[in-house]
Amino acid sequence: MNDSDTYREQLLLDAVRSAENVAIQLRQYAAAVLEPAQTVPGDVFSDNSQTAAAEFAPEGWLAAPLPGLMPRRDNADRSRFLAGLLRDAIHRAFPVQDQPKFRACVLVYEHIYDISRSRRFIDHDNLELKHSQDVLEAAFLTNDTAALCSAFQCSHHGEQDGARIWILPPEQFPEWLKSHPECWNSTTETMQE
Repeated sequence: MNDSDTYREQLLLDAVRSAENVAIQLRQYAAAVLEPAQTVPGDVFSDNSQTAAAEFAPEGWLAAPLPGLMPRRDNADRSRFLAGLLRDAIHRAFPVQDQPKFRACVLVYEHIYDISRSRRFIDHDNLELKHSQDVLEAAFLTNDTAALCSAFQCSHHGEQDGARIWILPPEQFPEWLKSHPECWNSTTETMQE
């Protein structure tokens, strides 16, 4: 391969990267400006028609329900799109100056699988959490050091595919566990992927 071919290949790779970045930014912009009743594109994030949210549950715990299952580690585009959805949901629910802040927290990743489907659960270590965790830590922690944020994952069946991320002070985590036995006291079968 000569210098001319190398140069053309580099230009093509740069163009592909630019196109991917523009597509991600367009998705994030659309997620920010579309009303919550709009649908999230099915080919990008599950087959549900809901958007992400950030809200206080009736128990007073902070939760972020998501419109589909967490992406797999090898799906970087979907992970970045999810991070944008979460960021926009947090800004819709809490203006920056009114975001609840935690010195330390437990992030609970509740993976919910549609009971009407006959598929097995995905191993937790095959799911991508980093992009979402970065957004949540930046929004809700006073200091985003890993020593101040623990994570817990659980999977169970529900009415439709989805995920819910709970942001809890560490002292409230035992109460959350008591209130959600389906998340840790399950006999469902898992599959390694």
